[in-house]
Amino acid sequence: MSFDRSQILEDLIVFADLGTEPPRSSYHGDQLVVRMIRHGEELELRFHDDDAGKVSERSVDTGKSRSHASYRALLASEGWGDLRAWAEHQKIALRQALRDIDPPIPVTGSLPDSNDPIDIDTLDDRLATQDHDGQSVHVMLIDGPAGIGKTTFISSLALSRAVTFRTRRRPLVLHVQSRGRILTHLQDMIAFSLQKLRLALTFDQLPVLVRHGLVTLAIDGFDELADPDGYDLAWGQINELVGQVRGWGTLILAGRETFIGLERIQTRIASLTERDVVDVMTLQTPAPDTAEDWLRKNNWSDDDLRSAEALFEPDSYALRPFFLSQLSDPEMASNIRQKAAGSLLGFLVDSILDREAGKFGGPVAEVLSEDERRDYLRSLLREAARTMADDRTEAIDEQMLTWVVEAAIDAAAPAGASPEVVRLLKNRVASTAFMEPDDAPNYRRFAHSQIYHHFLGLETIDAIVKGEIPKYVRRNIMGADFLSAFSDLVAATAGTDPERIGEFFRSASRSVETYAWIDQGVRNLGACLVTMLPAMEGVPDLDLRNLDIDEALIRGTVPAAKFQHGTVNQLDIRGADLRGLTFEATRIVTLVVDEATRVPDSLPVPMRLQRAGPNAQSTEVITDPDEIENWLDKHGRSVHGDHDDNGLVPPDLRDHGLLKLLGRVCRAKPYWIPLDKQTHFQTYVADPWWSDLLELLKEHDLVRRERKPVSGSGTELVHVKRSIDILTEAQDQQIRSFYESLVERISEDHP
Repeated sequence: MSFDRSQILEDLIVFADLGTEPPRSSYHGDQLVVRMIRHGEELELRFHDDDAGKVSERSVDTGKSRSHASYRALLASEGWGDLRAWAEHQKIALRQALRDIDPPIPVTGSLPDSNDPIDIDTLDDRLATQDHDGQSVHVMLIDGPAGIGKTTFISSLALSRAVTFRTRRRPLVLHVQSRGRILTHLQDMIAFSLQKLRLALTFDQLPVLVRHGLVTLAIDGFDELADPDGYDLAWGQINELVGQVRGWGTLILAGRETFIGLERIQTRIASLTERDVVDVMTLQTPAPDTAEDWLRKNNWSDDDLRSAEALFEPDSYALRPFFLSQLSDPEMASNIRQKAAGSLLGFLVDSILDREAGKFGGPVAEVLSEDERRDYLRSLLREAARTMADDRTEAIDEQMLTWVVEAAIDAAAPAGASPEVVRLLKNRVASTAFMEPDDAPNYRRFAHSQIYHHFLGLETIDAIVKGEIPKYVRRNIMGADFLSAFSDLVAATAGTDPERIGEFFRSASRSVETYAWIDQGVRNLGACLVTMLPAMEGVPDLDLRNLDIDEALIRGTVPAAKFQHGTVNQLDIRGADLRGLTFEATRIVTLVVDEATRVPDSLPVPMRLQRAGPNAQSTEVITDPDEIENWLDKHGRSVHGDHDDNGLVPPDLRDHGLLKLLGRVCRAKPYWIPLDKQTHFQTYVADPWWSDLLELLKEHDLVRRERKPVSGSGTELVHVKRSIDILTEAQDQQIRSFYESLVERISEDHP
């Protein structure tokens, strides 16, 4: 076979010892001969012009020689890529990392061209059998929301490849994680990942192995790779990487589903050509039956499962692998039976705090009450989250954690604590719940990004209420993962302490109006204000002005409010009802929606409409203005256009109060709605149509009622089953029958 002389020299220059001359080549007959210095030895490589493409390697210094079946075999061999040693190191590292997930939580994905679920083995086969012409790149996008298991999925694929490397010889996977770092150079992350495996390879050698199909590079958390000016640097370096690995290269890019869709990849990675292949796999939450079977294997009883029935609905947070693994603790089952879950994330956090508060031992328990121990833990974790956010990293030095202890104990126990108690707290801080060892020695990180964002949200609320603008608010981009956790936190807090949420909204609004810094502060505060609108029900004169925002997210029902003279680059309103929001002189670049979305007639037509399918199984990007307007008209902009002919409610009845109340209840963030007119949900219970709605839901087995303690006292609560199916008017018998009864009841009111 013929060899590309210039490409070989470009490959080998990164393997030559630093401080030596670059590889030099010549021809001896029909053989290409390359000489270079590697590991202190002068090597002579002879590339044979035969069908196999054999390469001979000889040490000029010692005379020892080896023969390699091909150029790829040379690069994979000991002394070069040393892939056998790589596989052994990776098996040890990944088995250690995945050891706590036993039995594993089954996670599958879907591909647009297949209805069959894609598990790790199927993905392995698809990547391995993708046709390559030696001049292309295969890019596999793996998307899904936070907590869905993207990191574990990629780690499991990497482990599978390492375990079977000797027999199957499929490319090994280098799993590169952003871990919250600001991206200055992608090479920094690659170098850290190689160092973690204790490999002798360097970051500039890795693309050569990828280009020759020996290694698959997986970049996990690509949506987090932002510099202070946005994502341009990240996209630019991916563009460069695609050019470096073109040949037999395969890249995996993993991130949230609203960021790395097919259309955006094709637009932003200009180096992709028609010869390149781009696949998109969307990870799915386990089905409720699958999750219940897994919990049974973790000693949950049928009574436990019945108590948690409300949590296990399709696409529920409780079904995401991380949260499901937390629920597997037997104490969690007991808490679900005894307590009401508002925000699922908040419920998990509070349950773990309760458990951890009882583990301090006698000397600490004698000085600090149980409430003070909980407050100490909250303060500690909030300060840790803030430190990480300020430093733009997802790990904190254990020594720094010990310094945080003193500030946390002062905040939690005004009377202070003795030096002995402080010493005990410092000694156990590294084993604090919610945190786990980081890849870097003597560093700790939060067990999951959503928990990190929960505590960062708590810290953000307190800081802004005090009139402070933290460094991370001024410098970072507060993206969708933070805003999702913040939305849950605000909704839950509005139910227990609405004045606190009101204080934050007023303080943030004042800060936006008077902000003089030229940084991300106004954009981030604006994103928080937009995201918290559904929690501001009952607050008069909600008016947002002059906001330029990178990303914003709205979940739930927005009360009467105005958004004037602003720009939002990406607004995610999946499942939300914005018909109470009036837009004036506002521009939206990308609008993320689904079938449950409802929009007002004042909504500006976005440049792009990103439409998610049922349970986020598929995503369609629409850029044609007429198609976008047509979709918006069918989802609220036009009363007569709302829904197509298959809608279960006639258009002229869609403004009825009973239907509006149904939408508000189904979009409510808490899992349980208390039947108490003194709570934040009094507007639901006091609605004149509440009794009728509750009766209809009960008649069709779409509501669950229980009595559980809320804020220390027992109260009756309700949970609406199949809320997403109700909102999207699913075409099955139960939902159709419910809507028939609903329409009949509305018709009785308006004959």
